[in-house]
Amino acid sequence: MTLLLAGSNALNKWLKTDLPRLPTKEGQRVGVHNLESDVQTFCWQLHIIDNAYKSRHKTIIACEANSRFTVFIPVDTKLTLDELAARLQMQWQYSFAKTLQQLRAMPNSEIAMLLSELSEVNMVTHWVKNTDLSISGHISDSALWVTQTLAEQGLNELTDDLRTDLSIHLNTQKKRVKNKTQKFMPIVNMMDYCQDILLAQDNDKKCDANKLTNDAIIAQQPDEVSLIECNVINFCKYKQNK
Repeated sequence: MTLLLAGSNALNKWLKTDLPRLPTKEGQRVGVHNLESDVQTFCWQLHIIDNAYKSRHKTIIACEANSRFTVFIPVDTKLTLDELAARLQMQWQYSFAKTLQQLRAMPNSEIAMLLSELSEVNMVTHWVKNTDLSISGHISDSALWVTQTLAEQGLNELTDDLRTDLSIHLNTQKKRVKNKTQKFMPIVNMMDYCQDILLAQDNDKKCDANKLTNDAIIAQQPDEVSLIECNVINFCKYKQNK
């Protein structure tokens, strides 16, 4: 599975790196692709803001493409791409768990099991320079919450408790995506998406197990290869044909 992290121009500049662009089709604007997560690609849009005018304290705002689940990563020193990816993985799972606990959506033991299963999903990180304009509005709203909260509290950066509380608040508010009339709650969509990921991973494992079983049967009975190939059900292919 691919963890696709799209950094805005501002974040790309702050990281002092030159991230590649997403491939562009004819007629598409460069660097403003719409992001969409699925069971093969986990997409996040990331942007960085100053906590105050010309402050060295900054906040990276990360928003998941489908659910609009949003998390905050305070920074005051440069991070490598690997360090930032690791911080994001840790922060979104922590905020996810805390939000589920706040809503009492499931017992703590089930939340722990869910996070354990998600941590076992093998993800290959891929960075690009891109700004999804449909997500930019959500990030701008989140940025206002950050700067106003810090100003009211007289702080330079978000504390652990503040960023968690802010994330819980925003991810339990109903939102609306452009061109869609129905409102949604980010935590609900994120939960659905995580369950889809785990279901897809489970199906892949079952398909691999079925293939190994079929191969073992064929290896043990070489004289009946043609019969087995015709009659042993390959559930992966069956699902693909449905």
